[in-house]
Amino acid sequence: MTRKLLLPAVLLLAGACAKGERTEGAMLDSAAAMAPAGASADAGVERAVAVYRGIEANPAAAESVLTAHGLTAATLDSLIYEIAADSARAAAYTDAIR
Repeated sequence: MTRKLLLPAVLLLAGACAKGERTEGAMLDSAAAMAPAGASADAGVERAVAVYRGIEANPAAAESVLTAHGLTAATLDSLIYEIAADSARAAAYTDAIR
């Protein structure tokens, strides 16, 4: 389960960094929609990093980690795509998980 969640996220971000930014309207702003009002612009990145670290620390509890962060596998995918669409956010995520 862990490899299934982490590998696509890393591949998406690596591809986003290599390709640069996508067009602004290409994807929904799911990170902004999931972030509470008044949250920082990088709240989605912080949430994705927290999920990554939680799953890395306890792979058997991947579903519990997602639930604790208010996510499902589908919403995590949406969040990762949103981060990958912005090269600055993708770089911040990549740097944070190193």
